[in-house]
Amino acid sequence: MKKLKRIYTEHRVFAILMSLVIVCFVLIGTVLVQCFYVGGNKDKYGGRLAGIDKVKLSKPFIKDVESKLLSEEIVRKAEVFVTGKIVYINMNFEAPTTLVEAESIAQKSLDYFKDEEKAFYDFLFTLREPSTDVAEGFLISGAKNSNGSGLVWNNNTPINESTEDNGNNNGE
Repeated sequence: MKKLKRIYTEHRVFAILMSLVIVCFVLIGTVLVQCFYVGGNKDKYGGRLAGIDKVKLSKPFIKDVESKLLSEEIVRKAEVFVTGKIVYINMNFEAPTTLVEAESIAQKSLDYFKDEEKAFYDFLFTLREPSTDVAEGFLISGAKNSNGSGLVWNNNTPINESTEDNGNNNGE
């Protein structure tokens, strides 16, 4: 014991610093173990899906929505699937179909869902018509947020630049 006291008194600053380093390593190790091993949440969505059991969409209901969409004569293919809180609705249309007709069918498809479901889930639409000899075709995406009131469509209209105005606006 006298030997330890002598070493401590001779190297007091070193002993204090080493004890602080050891305490820091223990604290860092404890935090790392708790973050990576003890506190690991098994659910990949965390708490974002709280309450989904109350408004869960069943597989028969989803198949029913698909069949209602396919009953429209201009819809060639319809696919509905749910991932987490997002309902994906993909539709392919027969040519020639106008973009307005396709968007109206997508808007009408929201009527198949209850208000509680529309208030909980986000809806993402993909509307497709292949280009043919009689139709130009389109590919458009739309979304309805669970907090929003209507569908919002992306603007994928090509921009035609005028050949007269080539960007030179230097006062000529």
